[in-house]
Parts: sequence; C-alpha cells; structure tokens
Amino acid sequence: MHTIMIKKICFILLAVVMLHNAVFAQVQGNKDKRTITTRIADLLAQLPAKDAKQLKANMQEIVQLGSDGYLTLIVGLTAPGKGNNALREYAIGSFSAYVTQPGQDSWRQMSANTYCKALAQLSDQQNKSFIIRQLELVGKDDAVACLQPYLTDVQLADPAARALVKINSKASKAALLNGLAKANGAAQLAIVAALGDSHTKEAAKAIAALTTGDHELSKMSLYALANIADPSSEAVLAAAAEKAGFKYEKTNAVAAYLLYAERLMKNGDRVQANKIAKNILGKVKANDQVHTRTAALKLVTDFSSAQSDEYLLAAMSNSQFQYRAAALKLALPKITPVTAELWFKKIANADPATQVAIVNMLGDSKVKSILPAISTLFKSKDQSLRTASITAVGNIGQEGALDGLLKVATKGDPTDIVAVANAILRMKGDGITAKVAAFIPKAKPEAQIALINVLASKAANSQLNTIYSQLKNKNTEVRKAAFAALKQTVTGENLPQLFTLLKETSDPSDLTKVQDAIIVAMKGSNDKTQQVDLVLQQMASAPEDKKVLFYKMLTSLGGKKSLKVVSDAFNTGNELAKKAAVAALSSCTDADGIQELIEIARQPANAVYVNQAVSGYLRLVKANNYPAEQRLLLLREAMTVTKKTAQQQQILKDIEQAKCLNALLFAGKYLDNDSLQQIAANTVMNIALADKSYNGILVKDLLNKTISVIKGPDSEYQQEAMRKYLAEMPQGEGFVSMFNGTDLTGWKGLVGNPIKRANMDAKTLAAAQEKADVEARESWKAVSGELLFMSHGDNLATVKKYGDFEMLVDWKIIDDKKGQGDAGIYLRGTPQVQIWDTARVKVGAQVGSGGLYNNKINQSKPLKVADNKLDEWNTFRILMKGDRVTVYLNGILVTDNIILENFWDKNLPIFAEEQIELQAHGSPIAYRDLYIREIPRIKPF
Repeated sequence: MHTIMIKKICFILLAVVMLHNAVFAQVQGNKDKRTITTRIADLLAQLPAKDAKQLKANMQEIVQLGSDGYLTLIVGLTAPGKGNNALREYAIGSFSAYVTQPGQDSWRQMSANTYCKALAQLSDQQNKSFIIRQLELVGKDDAVACLQPYLTDVQLADPAARALVKINSKASKAALLNGLAKANGAAQLAIVAALGDSHTKEAAKAIAALTTGDHELSKMSLYALANIADPSSEAVLAAAAEKAGFKYEKTNAVAAYLLYAERLMKNGDRVQANKIAKNILGKVKANDQVHTRTAALKLVTDFSSAQSDEYLLAAMSNSQFQYRAAALKLALPKITPVTAELWFKKIANADPATQVAIVNMLGDSKVKSILPAISTLFKSKDQSLRTASITAVGNIGQEGALDGLLKVATKGDPTDIVAVANAILRMKGDGITAKVAAFIPKAKPEAQIALINVLASKAANSQLNTIYSQLKNKNTEVRKAAFAALKQTVTGENLPQLFTLLKETSDPSDLTKVQDAIIVAMKGSNDKTQQVDLVLQQMASAPEDKKVLFYKMLTSLGGKKSLKVVSDAFNTGNELAKKAAVAALSSCTDADGIQELIEIARQPANAVYVNQAVSGYLRLVKANNYPAEQRLLLLREAMTVTKKTAQQQQILKDIEQAKCLNALLFAGKYLDNDSLQQIAANTVMNIALADKSYNGILVKDLLNKTISVIKGPDSEYQQEAMRKYLAEMPQGEGFVSMFNGTDLTGWKGLVGNPIKRANMDAKTLAAAQEKADVEARESWKAVSGELLFMSHGDNLATVKKYGDFEMLVDWKIIDDKKGQGDAGIYLRGTPQVQIWDTARVKVGAQVGSGGLYNNKINQSKPLKVADNKLDEWNTFRILMKGDRVTVYLNGILVTDNIILENFWDKNLPIFAEEQIELQAHGSPIAYRDLYIREIPRIKPF
C-alpha cells in the first residue's frame, strides 16, 4: 500500500509539473516572428484600452513579452522634453495594477524584479521616480534591496521611503532605519516621516535625537515620534510642547504631543494618555489655546464615563464659549437620564448663549426623562431660550409632545408660534396632522396661519376639509393662507370640489391660487386627454369673466388640442382674453407652445404682447432638449421678431448652448453691433474654444475680430486663449460661403445633365449656358440675404464642380397653399437629397426630408422624420465622401453613409466631380447660409 501511495503522489506531482510547463509554454513559448520592438510598438498602438476586455488582452501581451521584453518597454521611457511617455506609463501602470490581483503573484514577482533592473538602467530621475512608485504597488521583500540605495538620494528618497512603508515588513523597516543614519536634508526628512508612518518603535531613540534640529527636521521628528507612540518618547514630546508654551508654532510640538497621547490611548496605554491630557488641561489657559484644550478634553472624556462627566460639566464654568460649546458636543453621545438632569441644572447659572446650547444638546440627546424639566422653560423671559426649549421638546417628545406645544401656540407670541410650527414640521407620526387640524378652529389667527402652513408642508390631503373651512375665515391673512395651502394638499379626487370653488370665488388673488391648485391636482392623472376634456367642459359652463382662468390649466396639460384652444382665444378674444392667453402660453411646459408663441410675436398687430411672447418662447427653447442645429434655428426666429435689446442679448447668450459652426457664424454677425457686441464676442469665443474642429478662413476671421473687440476684466486671458487656438488651428480653407446674399455670383443656370453636357462641344455648351443663365436670373432672386426660387424655371447650379465635401444649408418651403412642396439638392449633378412638404402623403412625403429619393437599390428613405413645418427654416448638414452620403436634418441623422446611385446611368457609379444644384420643382422655396468645405481625397500609393 505504501509503495502504491508513493507512486500516486509522484504521478500527481508529474502531472502538475507538466501542466505548469504547458501553461508557461503557452504564455512564454508561443513565439511569434515579430521582434520585441515591433511587439511593443503594436501593444502601445492599442492603448489606452477601450474596455476591460481589451485591457486584459493588453496585459497578457506584456506577460508574453517576458521580463526582458518588459524591461525593453520600460527603458524606452524618455527624459522630459525628449518624447511622450504617456502610452508607456499607461502600459506600466496598468500592468502594476494587473499583477496585484489575486492569483498573479508570479507575474508580480516578475514585475518587481524587472522594475529593479530598470532602475539600474534608467538615468532620468523623473522616470526613476515613476518606476519606484510602481514598486510601491507591487513590491514586497523582494524589492527592499533595490529600494534601499535610493534612500540617500535627495530626489528619490521620498518615493523610495513611501514604497518601503507600503511593503511594511521587518526588512523594509530595517532598511529605513539603516538609511536614516546615512541620509541628509530632504532625504532624511522623507525617512523620518516613513519611519513614523510605519510605526517602527526601534527608530524612536534615533529620531528623538533629531528633535533639536532645524524647524523642518524637528517638526517631522516630533510627528514621527507621536505616530510611533513608544512610551520612551513621552519626555521628549512633553519637553517640546512645554518649550512651545503649549501654543502652535513652527514645529507643531503641541499637535505632536496630543497625537502621541491619542495613539497611546488607542494602543491601550490609557493611563499614560490620560495623564498627558490632564497635564495639558492644567497648563493651557490662554484664550488662543482653546483648540489645544478641546483636544485634551476629548482625550480625558475617552478615558472613563465618570471622568468624562466630571470634566465636561466643569467646562461650563470656563470663560470661553467656544470651549463650552466643544464640551457640549463631546457630551452629547454620552448623555444618560442621570447626566441629563445634571446638565439641566447647569442652565440656572449659565449665560444665555450657553443656556440655549445646553437645551439644544439635550434636545438632540432624545432623553425623554428630561422632557418635563425642559418644558418649564416655555415660560422663560428669554426668547432664545423659549425657542430652544420648544425645539428640544419637539425633538425629544415627537408626536407625544404635540398637545403641549399646541398650548404654547395658544398663548405664545409670534416667534413662539413659528418655533412651534417648525417643531411640528420635524415630527414624525401618523396622527400629527389630525391633531393640528382639530386645533386650528380654536387657535388665534397667528397660530391658525402657522398651522395651516404646517398642513400644507405635510401635504395633508386628509385634512383638506379643515383648510376649506378656513377659506371663509373673516381674517384676511388666515383666508389667504388657506387658499395658498390648497395646491399643496389637493389631489385629483378633489377636482370637482375645486372647480366649484373656482366658480364661487371672486377675489382675483384667491382665484389664482385655486387655479394653481387645479393644475397641481390634474398632474396626478396619466390620462391627459380626459383631463383636457374635463377642463374644456368646465370652461364651457363657467361665467364669461372666468373662462380666462382655464387657459393656464390647458397649457399646463399641454397637447395640440389644449394649445389650439388657447391660441384661438388669443386670436379671437378681447384684450382680457389675449392677456390671459399669452400669459398661459408663456408659462407652459409643452414644447408645442413654442410655435404658438412665435406666431403671436410675428404679427405686427400684437406688438404689445411681443416681449411677453418672446420671453416665454425663450424659456421653452432653453427648457427643452433640442439638437444644437434645431436650437439655433429656434433662437434665430426669436431674433427676427424681438426689438428689445435685453432679449437680443439673451438670445445671443443662449446661442452659446447651440454649439455648431452655424451658431458661431450667426453670432459673428453681431460683432459690429454696439449693444450686442460683447455678448456676441463671448458667444463666438466660447463656441470656438469648446471644439478644436472649427477651423478655416471664416472661423479665423471671426476669432481675430473677436480678439480686437472683446473687453472686460478677463479679456487679456481670453485673447490669449483665442490666439493659442488660432496658432494651433490646422491649415486649410475650411468652410467657405457659396452664396454672398446679394446676387447669383458663383451660380449658373442648368444645362442638361452631366452626361448630356459632357457630349456637347464647347460652342454648343457655351450658347446653352448663356441662355440658361438668363433664365436663372428670372427664376432665382437674392432677397435680404436669402436665395429664393420664384416657382418657375429650372435648377440653379454651382459654377464650381465638387468632389468630396461637407455642405451646410438652411432651407424652408414657402406655403403657397397649393400643397405641392417638393424640392431637393443635387449632389455632383445627381438627384437628390429630398426636400418635402410632409403633408403630401399621397406621394409618400410623410417619410420626411433628407433621404436619397432616387435611389432604387440602396436606402432611399430617411431614418426618421425631422422636418419643421412649412414656412419654418430647416438646416441640412450633408457629408459626401466617395459615393456615400450622410445627411443630418436639424441636427438629427436621417441618412447614414448611404451610396448615392447614378440616376442618369444606372450602370455607372456616381460622378467623381460635378456641380451642386438647388432643384426647381415648381414650389417656392428659400435658402440661406450656404457653406461648403471641400475634403481632400487621399491619393493611392
């Protein structure tokens, strides 16, 4: 049996060795044909890792490099100013973290050994410090020997000492102690701190000898002795504190002595710690030593409960309130029914501030036996003490103290009543609101108001009848408090009651409060349609003068039906109705209200309401989450209607949140406007500096102009930031304007299609082009910065041909009431990025604009509908690279890298270069802000 067992054991051991060798071979032996240098370069190219899976794979690649390969990676670190170490440091730091995980000890040892080798080869101190910090992570006793020599290096002693502290073994402590005798200056300071942090008692004697050196060394040595907390150090620390007069000075001797006592207490030497604390309390009396006394007092109170009570109670006789307050804070966790009585007795002889502090502490203690005693203070002549006692009784007694506090509210002055209300608000309990409600009818007006507010704050719907009963109170202030409390206490179930109240109430301010309460009550329902119908039903039966109150209710519910009713009321109603309607629309939260408000602001007859409508409009734009391009379009509409400088400034400021090139260019138009210049300058600057992709001539010119006009206390810093941006801006033309806003320069009439034009001789093409240009000037007009198609004629084409490009263009279909809205943009002479009136469902226009309409094989429809309504501006961002097109409509992706097919010859790919055309399809359409950026093509090798 014995022989068989030995054979089994040998077989198992052999299997383990074979398995280990197999794993090792898999990790180390699967050599690839790349050189170490290439493998390191390939590894660094994958960093930083995009996720945890890739990071793990990267770490395995380092493992496969082995120690020599990893060493090659490390010694590739360059000196500051001679290269970028970011990726190597990322790889090294990640590997250090990786090998400290459970189960990785063999690789931890490998990394520690490799770091030690690297330290011998690296010459730059900064890189050495970085590697030493890695040993702080991975090092154990295997790193002590290579760290020890650096303890005498002024620059590297600190990281080396920290690493040894982290290792925290007998060997690391011995290395620190040996290094102390050889080090000087900053290195010596680092070792002393490390010996203190590692609590090396064997170092206490050597460090004690250093406490009489210069201030920095003395300070560090005293701190280290305190941290080590060896009993033998007491005399040294005591003498230093005594020499400092127990005041804080450069060596922090007093702080060290207190830390020493605290460490003794934690280490179990409580008697010695207590002795030190008492000694300090006996000697420290000056007004500027209160912090020292407080620290010592804490140590005394930690020694024993009996001693704690004695010293803390005695502290109430101290002349400094700060010390008394500290004693009360220390006393709080230790309060018992017995000591609570002792503390209460201290109130009699205390000054007013301390009396209040003691009562507050007792209130926080929650010791119920002291309640009767504190309640006697309700009759104190001192207002602060009465308030403190009311608060304390509420804290301790909670709901059980409610009856007594309500009695105080009956007889108390206004300050007492407020204190009672605040105490009740902090109470927890199911029966609180019922008791408060029952008390309200018999209370005096001041108390009624306060208690109604309590019910409101606690959202006491169950006590709504009590609040209702006070709506007819003869006291005006009580009545107003009851009306104000409605919106905090009602629910959807109270709507019938509230609508009745609305009809019965006449006071305008009370009506507003009922209106607000109805709005709150309706928010509890998920069926908005039902709520809208209910409001409309109630509105229909309401007196004429109260119908206007329902507008705000409707806009709070939102939805097209509600908003239309309010909008119609504005359009057809009297001045009272108009005023109420625009106020309601301005306060709504539904984004659909934006359109209603801008329509009001656009009408010349509504001049008196423009400011209010625009303010509400801007609030809604800011509150809703629009893509940058759509936000800009909305803000530009506001700019077209407002004449108020403050609103124009607000619009330019809000445009900063619509970060896109269009926004930057639009804000730049106001750099010459005196009243808007500085806001515009800040907007241009902030948009540009937030995104380094903005470049080119247009951006450069705007930033240079902004630099020349921006003012203010930070202007020098801002100008420098913009100059830096310009200096780092890549070369290139960037976006350029395709339309100058005044004529058709750069544009021409359409002659056939690309294939037909290619087959014409020069003379024929020139004649046809001349005729087309004449027709184009009749069909397309530049009006007020917009390019308008006059509903007849042919496409308008660019004179220039384009290959790969990015194009920005705003467009809108003008509603001519014929319902034929249809246009598009030809890319490289080929139809087209579609523009639709989405109401034309019979021709499939409901899919929205931005699709590649004429595609037959590839995707032709947009991903989603992102159009604005007729007569409203839209914006395209069109990116064409090769034969693929990407389109954003109003900031939303609608065509995603789709091949544009050659409409003119399906057997041919799209033309490599051709003109861009604005399609003429019989529908009036406007364009503005046409910009294009040509994208250089990468030439094949």
